[in-house]
Amino acid sequence: MTREDMTPEAYAALLDSITDILVKNGLKATTMDSIAASLRMSKRTLYEIFSSKSNMVSEALKTLHQQLSDANKSIIENSSNSMEAVLNGFLHHRDVMEKANVEFFRDMDILYANARKTCNTSKEAYLDNFVSVLKRGAQQGVFRDDINFMVQCKMMAIQMESLKRMEELFPPDITLLEVYDSICIGFLRGIATPEGMKMLDDLLVKIKK
Repeated sequence: MTREDMTPEAYAALLDSITDILVKNGLKATTMDSIAASLRMSKRTLYEIFSSKSNMVSEALKTLHQQLSDANKSIIENSSNSMEAVLNGFLHHRDVMEKANVEFFRDMDILYANARKTCNTSKEAYLDNFVSVLKRGAQQGVFRDDINFMVQCKMMAIQMESLKRMEELFPPDITLLEVYDSICIGFLRGIATPEGMKMLDDLLVKIKK
């Protein structure tokens, strides 16, 4: 079986399954053998669909980033204001982080530099859209209008990079999600107006329920 033999739906479902495995186990620890075993297919078939592990990882990462992009777009379109949109966007990314092995992010830097470059291009596009949402929030009165949002977002991105070094920077009793939550909520509180702060607190109460 080759990729051409598969329907678009079947290929998309296969990539979804592969992406879940890669995120959960990390890129280095995941072999073509283990992928094939998890999917109950032969390694030969896997190589007929993907020419190499590198090709498979690249396709999986493209899928992951497209899914995140589509989800962000949907969240923005279906949120009543920018504060709600940004918080819901953070929560959606949190769902991905909850499944992720920190080795997944480190492996991408070390072993898949080309994939990393592709991801960085996607991140730049995401960053531009994110800043636009924040500026809209300033017009809505939920975010302060005296903030350089691009600088704040870049600083947040640096904080997120620190998650790859969890074992060096934080004691073992602090989890990846606890640090992620602190970064995201701290970011929002730092740029919120009093009205935005009240809205954020109300949204957080609803989420905890």
